[in-house]
Amino acid sequence: MASTDPPETQHRITIRVLVVLASILAFLAIFTSWVDRQALDTDQWVDTSGKLLEDKQISDALATYAVDQLYADVDVAAILKKRLPEGLQPISSPVAAGIRQFATRAGQQALQSPRVQNAWKDANRVAHRELVAILKGNNEAVSTQNGKVVLNLRPLVLQLADRIGLKSQANDRLPPDVASLEVADAKQLHNARTLTRLVEGLAWVFTFGSLALFGVAAYLAKGRRWVVVLGYGLGLIAAGLAAIAVRSAAKGLVVDTLAKTEGARVPAQHAWDIATELLNSIASSVIVFGVLFVVASFLDSPARQAVTIRRALAPTLRERPGIVWSVFGAAALLALILWPPAGTRQILLSLVLIALAGFGLEALRRKTAREFPGAEPGDWILEMRQRARRASAKAGRRIGSAMRELTDDDKHPDDAKLDRLERLGELKEKGMLTATEFREEKKRILSG
Repeated sequence: MASTDPPETQHRITIRVLVVLASILAFLAIFTSWVDRQALDTDQWVDTSGKLLEDKQISDALATYAVDQLYADVDVAAILKKRLPEGLQPISSPVAAGIRQFATRAGQQALQSPRVQNAWKDANRVAHRELVAILKGNNEAVSTQNGKVVLNLRPLVLQLADRIGLKSQANDRLPPDVASLEVADAKQLHNARTLTRLVEGLAWVFTFGSLALFGVAAYLAKGRRWVVVLGYGLGLIAAGLAAIAVRSAAKGLVVDTLAKTEGARVPAQHAWDIATELLNSIASSVIVFGVLFVVASFLDSPARQAVTIRRALAPTLRERPGIVWSVFGAAALLALILWPPAGTRQILLSLVLIALAGFGLEALRRKTAREFPGAEPGDWILEMRQRARRASAKAGRRIGSAMRELTDDDKHPDDAKLDRLERLGELKEKGMLTATEFREEKKRILSG
């Protein structure tokens, strides 16, 4: 059944639907971009893993884990019993327990040292490169021969053993796979590769699909494009805030899943905060872009303040386009230097946003030229002064009218006097009379 709505109404509904869909895609783009960059960008992965180890709560938990692995594979009490004099051999077990506490503290200090942290980053970089190569199908030899990628923490365990004088024994007795964290399994390799391609593809589709829908809506809304820009800006702000809210809400669920013991809750909370820093950063950037879209829509709107701003900018935009575009180019270049894009998608997105800003600036320049073809520098100041004079004269007329009401003598003298005092108080509360004027007028009414 055909719609009975007029074509203009259907047109507006279509534009609104496009803006809403563009905002939803922006929300989804935040998460797919975060997963893509966090999981598949080696530099981002190494940076995040480095921050994880630098966190005191996490590094302490990791040191405890490394010492537990050391004591699980090396009989420290037996080694001490052989080294101690015969008279002290019975205390080998208590001494081993004391050494364990010392080793834990030493491990916590070691993991905060630059040497160990650099070793951690190097291990993550190598493992992540191998993992990404497998997921993207660029390293078939590794995937078919080994079937898995692991993060080897054995060097950290050996460093802890060296600190307590057990390096040689640990090096001989520790198995090659001690403290190895499995990253990928051959059985799940096909699904992981499919998921990798899906995440990369969706990040592109959601990001540029959102901008494409916005572009179509702006094209259809001829004459009222500022409304579309305003709606999309508010949609971006809402998407960013919603992503931050989801991050906060998911924290409790993830921590409860990861932390099997009460002592692991704090490290798990810190790990979640660090691992989702990039998500928060992307969401905040989307909010900033949304604010810029809202500001752009205001400058193009028929609001009185916006018209005044356009009138003030008209001479420069009309007569000095070279300066205008030079400032725009310098601002765009400065933004790229301060916030350099990472990866092909981010570079292309930055270029598209700069192009949109350029189109918007040119549209604003042409609009001001049409609205104020003869505007001269300083005209807007004169207009503001005239508005101020008119507002002052209007306020004076209102005060005069109210003061004349105070002379109404038709009522009983006492009633009239009471009414005048009440009106006088109202004028003072509204700020139409100063304290001095109020006292003088009150004295005059009371004196008759």
